[in-house]
Amino acid sequence: MASGIAIDDECKVLYDKFQTGEKAFRCITFRVSPDMKRVIPDDEQWQVKKDAGICQREDTKNAMKVLCDQLVNGDDKSNAQPRWVLFNFEFETAVDKRPTDKSIFIKWCPETSTIKNRMVFTTSTKGLIDYLNMSATNVQADSIDEIKEVLGKLESGNLK
Repeated sequence: MASGIAIDDECKVLYDKFQTGEKAFRCITFRVSPDMKRVIPDDEQWQVKKDAGICQREDTKNAMKVLCDQLVNGDDKSNAQPRWVLFNFEFETAVDKRPTDKSIFIKWCPETSTIKNRMVFTTSTKGLIDYLNMSATNVQADSIDEIKEVLGKLESGNLK
């Protein structure tokens, strides 16, 4: 339970598909339900599957573009709704150019969110992380520029 709100079992099912077994997703997102009583997986269009038909680095860039477009150009729900985004970022190391990957956990809480949404979101984050038993790098982002800054750090190998 997170801040008095339950975490839907489907969150764990989706996380397992992202992290283990299938590893079918490049990006998964969670949000607080409209009634503010549960943490739930976001709608299907927010779950970005990996594209095995192209190189993983290109797939990573494409998925991040899709995510950023949704965060900026989505409906009112997406523009004002805090979200937890788990993203698998594949890149080449700067030093020896070997392929590697890193999962990052983006806490997206835009300034356009209501105070109540921000409070429930913030107090529910630790509960979600604990429930999923997650060990990804945590990043807070309130704007697309902050997400792009994280991407730049990842590409250069400077995000720890």
